[in-house]
Amino acid sequence: MVACVMQVVIIGGGPSGAAAALMLLDAQIPVTIVEQKPFPRFRPGETLHPGVEPLLTRLGVAHQLQSAGYVRHLGVWSGWGGAMQFVPYGTDTNGPWRGYQAIRADFDQRLLGSARSRGAQILAGKVSGVLLNASHEVAGVMTSDGPVRATYVIDCSGGAHTLARQLHIPIVWYSPQLVARFGYVSGRFDGPTPSICADQYGWTWIAEVAPNCFQWTRVTEAQNRPDSAWRPQGLRGFEGEPSRGADVTWRIAKSLAGPGYFLAGDSAAVLDPSSSHGVLRAIMSGMMAAHLAVRHLCDGADAQDCAAAYQDWLTSWFQHDVETMNSAYRKVNLFGFYG
Repeated sequence: MVACVMQVVIIGGGPSGAAAALMLLDAQIPVTIVEQKPFPRFRPGETLHPGVEPLLTRLGVAHQLQSAGYVRHLGVWSGWGGAMQFVPYGTDTNGPWRGYQAIRADFDQRLLGSARSRGAQILAGKVSGVLLNASHEVAGVMTSDGPVRATYVIDCSGGAHTLARQLHIPIVWYSPQLVARFGYVSGRFDGPTPSICADQYGWTWIAEVAPNCFQWTRVTEAQNRPDSAWRPQGLRGFEGEPSRGADVTWRIAKSLAGPGYFLAGDSAAVLDPSSSHGVLRAIMSGMMAAHLAVRHLCDGADAQDCAAAYQDWLTSWFQHDVETMNSAYRKVNLFGFYG
């Protein structure tokens, strides 16, 4: 690989943006991350599958996960269409696999801090437009602080789909409108965690993220969304912060990569949290977008081939997850998916 000095702009400093930045910095490509919101940000707790560890090792940040002191667990308790039962992650010659129950705000801040420490420039501001060159290729972004030119823009801004909106890329919907409400409470809860249980209107997730501190998520169709005071049975009466909401309707941008750009993380595709690997997908898509940018910028790979490879890879993954989740929801007759 030859020396490469082209700049890449990343919109958003969450897991996909930080992962993309770390990959690019490893290839000695200058990176500017444009982040609108200050860190730490309020986020639901994240159950990290053991499969995230090799990815973080590749990014050189595995120690950040291992030193964080997150709660570890061997699997998930599931009450999905039947009695509660334990579903382990698996095992190998080294013993049972263990996931991490990460405090998402802390996890995000650790990843972004690693990118900053390795040389990423963090620009606090909002992206208000896209810069195009004479060939109508994406050539940077317009921010609240002025233009930032780049050879590639990787949009990791989340479900707002910043770049897709600016480039008028259609968003294709695959489910009814689904909403998530989530929050944190403190108290003593004797039920099994992490756990997921379905009922006639939706499903509820409860996980212990620190001793006697629990994060919960409730997903329903929009017309059945709980109010801001709602909490799961067993957690009612506990002290806690006000809950927040998010749109988790299944959707994907029609074009995930093109001349001068990639979409990664929730900017590319959104599934509700029952997919169980939202952060894993965010990190992997950020890494793949960065890898293909490096292939073009530094190794001379054809830009159209790189964009097509990314489009095929992420679309196939999304379609596989949609089919799997369709089957899971048909099992419990939820959200219009009937068996």
